[in-house]
Amino acid sequence: MPQPDVSLFLAPRAPLPQTDRARLAAAVARVCPNSGPVTVQQRCERCGGAHGRPRVLAPDGVHVSLSRAGDTMVVAVSVVGPIGVDLESISAVGRAGFDDVAFNALERATLFEIPFSDRNRARAGLWTTKEALLKLSGEGLAVDPRHVTVGWTGAGASVLLDWPTATLDLARVHLANFDAGPGLIGTLAVLGGAAPRVSVR
Repeated sequence: MPQPDVSLFLAPRAPLPQTDRARLAAAVARVCPNSGPVTVQQRCERCGGAHGRPRVLAPDGVHVSLSRAGDTMVVAVSVVGPIGVDLESISAVGRAGFDDVAFNALERATLFEIPFSDRNRARAGLWTTKEALLKLSGEGLAVDPRHVTVGWTGAGASVLLDWPTATLDLARVHLANFDAGPGLIGTLAVLGGAAPRVSVR
């Protein structure tokens, strides 16, 4: 069986950021067991602080991302290109006022057409897609998420519809939704030449 392009590791949420960084390094070591010591760095691209998007300095050519929701965290390791991953609780996105700051008019209209019983799941799917894309770009929520337009298919999959200010080659962006456990939605965004083979562990 060929090695997956992207491996997702689900685990209980860690109490300390240092534990998250250790889990990132451990996940890279599992994916690349014969590549020598693993070095992961977190440094903010704006202020230089020890936070922000994690980068793998060694081994070369490996990319990581992580997200937390509720009592769960996910670590994503890619051997094919940059990635962004996001996890969200379905119940968390139903709070008042969320749609106004998260979604543009087209997305709000799309949500209104979805049956009420399925709406929070779709809402979480749309939101995690935006977050995963913004993590992939490295810009995060420095970009107004309403500038990224995403859709939710009847099959429960997300699609990127429009992103006028994107700094990425959108033709090379691939999305994958994944099962993160009861009450959670997960979305992965990958920059590469083809849709990735994804493994959830």
